[in-house]
Amino acid sequence: MILAASTQRTVGLVLAVIVMVGVVIYLLFNFRIAKREVGSEIELAANRRQYADDAELETRILDKALGWSLVSLAGIALVLPLYWLMEPARQENAAYSWVKRFESRGAKSYEEACSGCHGPNGVGGVAAFTLANSEGQFVAQVQWKAPALTSVLSRFDESEVEHILNYGRPGSPMPAWGLPGGGPLTEQQVHQLIVYLRSIQLDSETIAAEVAAGVRAGARRIVTEADPVSVDHDEIEAAVDEWLAQATDPASPDYSDYGELIFNNSAAQGAYGCARCHTPGFSYGATDDEATASLIAEWPRLAESGILTGYRPGTGHVGPSLASVGTRFSTADRQADFVRSGSAVGVGYGNARAGTGGMPGFGSRTEDLDVIGTTVRSRILTPEQIAAVVAYERGL
Repeated sequence: MILAASTQRTVGLVLAVIVMVGVVIYLLFNFRIAKREVGSEIELAANRRQYADDAELETRILDKALGWSLVSLAGIALVLPLYWLMEPARQENAAYSWVKRFESRGAKSYEEACSGCHGPNGVGGVAAFTLANSEGQFVAQVQWKAPALTSVLSRFDESEVEHILNYGRPGSPMPAWGLPGGGPLTEQQVHQLIVYLRSIQLDSETIAAEVAAGVRAGARRIVTEADPVSVDHDEIEAAVDEWLAQATDPASPDYSDYGELIFNNSAAQGAYGCARCHTPGFSYGATDDEATASLIAEWPRLAESGILTGYRPGTGHVGPSLASVGTRFSTADRQADFVRSGSAVGVGYGNARAGTGGMPGFGSRTEDLDVIGTTVRSRILTPEQIAAVVAYERGL
């Protein structure tokens, strides 16, 4: 496409030069602007000067006019088909050029505003964050896990990402970056950031591998805690395979534990799991009883203020509590559909009248994409994994 656009530009310039040269030659031969006439005014008057006779008009001059007309028609006959054939490619390349320009500017904005928390190329990172109580008093200085953004457009649609960029995430280190929320970025700069995010989205295979790695790491902890004596790597990995094979069966007594591993998946800084939003303190280290107790010991005011009184899975953090999720969704299938698609602004779900758009969708997104360039939207969790998460959440 780039070559076609370059060739078209060259052909256009050559034809433009030919036309201009022809116009200049025509003017030189037909208008003697600079030539000074000699004789009386009457002899020089335009209506008194003798012009060519009929014989010359109908031969040399007529042939000359017809010749130039033929050249003009030939030029038009050549240019119009070329234009018709090459204009779509020119428009496509122009649009693609704008996308790459926005992508480059968005990458610069990301480097300046986002990489400090979300890491280079959106792989996830850590942000220092000050926790305060309801009265605004200092409670603790924690290291907040900022999620990877390499699947954000698979979990949210672009309007939801734009809203988050504009207004931030209350209760987290994510500030408002857009002008509507009081941030420094213009509407176009926010759009450029989204165009850049399109370019770093992972494909389904890579995301599935990262999700599986996070779940496997959790299963490895379960296996090693059950048999702390075993240190042989191959034996441990074989035990992990065996545990996962039976735990994924809905009839297994370990099925809820399998759902809990997916719920607490820490891969990509928690971007593929649920605990990051629904478990208090998970985003800054409260991942189990021992880690939570250590965190409270370091910052006693966490417990005093009620921000973190213990490890309480699913009791609500940035997202709502899941303790009564069974009353919000009458069936597990309805809840699974919601986890798969996420919420949309103003659209009801379960027994809620309207969603906020803050809940991501962990299944495949199906809405059409009307964007120029390349973007990838991938499934985060399989239907089987979503069913296991739902079973765990409904048992909380």
